[in-house]
Amino acid sequence: MNSWLIRVLLLMVFCCHDALSCPKRCTCHFSTKTTEVVCPDAGLSHFPGNGLPGNTTSLTIQFTNLSVLTSQDLKAIPLLEELHLPGNKLSSLLADLLKDVPNLHTIDLTDNELQELPSQVFHHAPLLNLVLKDNRISSIHPDWIPIDSNLTWLDLSGNHLTKFPMAQLQKLNHLKVLHLSQNKLEELPVGCLDAHPALERLHLEQNKIEKLDVKAFSHTANLTHIFLQKNRLEMVPPTVFQGLDRLEFVDLHENRLKFLSPGTLDINTSWVELTFNPWHCDDTIEYLWRKLTTESLQSEPKCASPENLKDRAVATLTLKEMGLPEEAKQD
Repeated sequence: MNSWLIRVLLLMVFCCHDALSCPKRCTCHFSTKTTEVVCPDAGLSHFPGNGLPGNTTSLTIQFTNLSVLTSQDLKAIPLLEELHLPGNKLSSLLADLLKDVPNLHTIDLTDNELQELPSQVFHHAPLLNLVLKDNRISSIHPDWIPIDSNLTWLDLSGNHLTKFPMAQLQKLNHLKVLHLSQNKLEELPVGCLDAHPALERLHLEQNKIEKLDVKAFSHTANLTHIFLQKNRLEMVPPTVFQGLDRLEFVDLHENRLKFLSPGTLDINTSWVELTFNPWHCDDTIEYLWRKLTTESLQSEPKCASPENLKDRAVATLTLKEMGLPEEAKQD
């Protein structure tokens, strides 16, 4: 190898030293377009600034004792696009946290100790995906997201929300996926989803919702999946799913449903989960029985009452057992 080539290679090594360095307790993956850094060491208690490549595009700090994160920490990695921070000890976020990462589109803060979201906390980055799952959030400032937000994925599941954050979500008209499961929501306010015409997947499972407004989904015609399992629904308005032509799946299992009104499941999909409801198998169950026996719904709900029919699959009932005249077969 001639001396000129050696000098060029040495120059490249020195020039790129910072870009190819890697912090202790972390692993770095380099490619022509991305630099990914993963720091999974439980002993880590501070931001791993020393040795962090300046061209980092994805940073993961997971299951550590990290409790503080500042904008100054992130300033050293201005090309950052994804920030994953699951399983740490963060209890608060600074309002200017993201001011020096103008390319950040994804942030995951799953399983931290966050309690409140301050004003303008997500104003400085063009976020598309925001995950705040399994924290302690009970309140959100109305101005936490900018007016021109392009957020498409929001996960607030596993928090302490008691009311649907209607005012806080009004600006998210590009939202496609909304996770509000495992909170303490008792109702869906009238019009709470009207600002989300692009919504495709709605997760409301494991709350305390007792009823649905007949127009709950009237402005969300793009919905494909609705998850309402493990709530306290005693009835479903018969027209609540009308107009949802793209609907592929509805989950209503483990509620308090005893019957379904005619028309409730007159929808395009047969993928409806209905198990573990207290179905009362008399003449009021006829509509559900017909849907199960003639349209092959992908569910096997069982009777909870009366006692003589308990644990019988609804689809196996006879007209006589439901208290219906045999001639009803000809209807």
